[in-house]
Amino acid sequence: MKRSLVFFLIIISLFTGSVFAQGKVEGNALRIKGAAFLGSLRTDLEKRNFYSDIVGLEYNQDWQNNRGMSLINDFGFDYFHSLNAGILSNVFLGLHLNRFTRGYEWNSYYATGLGIKEGDYRLLYSDINLGITLSPSSNFRILPKYVIRSMSQSFEGNYLGIGGPSFLGQDTKTTSGTSGLVGVGFEFDLNDRATLFADFLLFGPFLLNSTGTYNTEQIRVYNNGFAFNFANGGYTFYSEKISVGGSIVILPKLRLFVSFERENMTAKAKSPIALSFYGDTLDRVGTLMEFVSATADHQIAMSGLKLGITYDLNL
Repeated sequence: MKRSLVFFLIIISLFTGSVFAQGKVEGNALRIKGAAFLGSLRTDLEKRNFYSDIVGLEYNQDWQNNRGMSLINDFGFDYFHSLNAGILSNVFLGLHLNRFTRGYEWNSYYATGLGIKEGDYRLLYSDINLGITLSPSSNFRILPKYVIRSMSQSFEGNYLGIGGPSFLGQDTKTTSGTSGLVGVGFEFDLNDRATLFADFLLFGPFLLNSTGTYNTEQIRVYNNGFAFNFANGGYTFYSEKISVGGSIVILPKLRLFVSFERENMTAKAKSPIALSFYGDTLDRVGTLMEFVSATADHQIAMSGLKLGITYDLNL
């Protein structure tokens, strides 16, 4: 159903031939945009960490501190070229950057001890947007778009185990990927100053197949030995997003907008090599679990409020 809706809108645009980012654009314009995001972020690496540890009979609690503010969000620009070709009013091309950081903390439990764990996490992704603006009426617009998203994650963890056995550990995980996504936006002007909008990413990968890399290394030094877990492979993802909100003109060409955002990026590793050693001995059960935790579908989930501004430069 989602695919049918998007293809229907794209086909209409091809045969019939304003405004992306919350508000009507007049003529040719460069719209500069930036926002802050306040909400929660849970990474797919949390679940992968959980399943790779559980084979060693270690149970991880949920990671804490998933809520926070990210100041570099939706930072970038869109260029709009006016066509005024009937219902087809604009084409647009833009670039938007997003950065999220979290300091996660959690505890783990094993048969005779307690693990105290923390880690620094960073998510970066950039969207190149290419689309058109359809204006069936003077106050309503439909915006089919194609999005090329490049995404990367990094995690640096430090672990302390108290009990039997005691351990010190370090964990490094990185992922990166690129994927083509299809979406559509809707805008409705309440009056000359206020606009309601909704924006959706509906499916992917489309045209550009998702490609990327997945790497994880975990080292633990025990009071009676050491262990090393390793996994490396490809990485794929796609995204589903809903954004609803409104904008208002506060000065000529300057808009303030607020929206509720919810997005799930479903990701997994592809064809990974996964190894687990205890001392100089290969632990085949650990190898299997690293493979299972890497290849399972898990989500990078974000939800919260976005507050930002846009400013139009007429060209």
